[in-house]
Amino acid sequence: METKNVVDESNFIVRSSGRKPGSFYIDYSGAYKISEIAKVAGIEQSTVKTIYFNNDAVFDESMDVYYFGSIEAAKQAISTIYSKIRYEQRGKLIFLTIPEIEYIRKALINEGSNTIHIRSSIKDKIFEKLNS
Repeated sequence: METKNVVDESNFIVRSSGRKPGSFYIDYSGAYKISEIAKVAGIEQSTVKTIYFNNDAVFDESMDVYYFGSIEAAKQAISTIYSKIRYEQRGKLIFLTIPEIEYIRKALINEGSNTIHIRSSIKDKIFEKLNS
């Protein structure tokens, strides 16, 4: 079974350029080149380039980076890129407490036997996190 990248929208960050004042670029966990963003997202490089251009990005050859004129334009580009990522590849970052992890572990081990007896407040917190 081939493992695909899981892409979490919160890892896309709009960064302010330190070299070009008033300009912004998209960073995904340290990747900022179109080729890197396309690879992470699992979409064609030409598609990412079109999305960037549709949001008024300008290519700076000396930096090998596409700059946006506003944070909003870069965020719109991120939203469009994320919408093109296959659903199976999209992820969500969720933090679980140790008791919550133990609850899930026990539920998986005892699947089908209905032998889990833990405070429902833990279960409620897990569902709240999963549904947010």
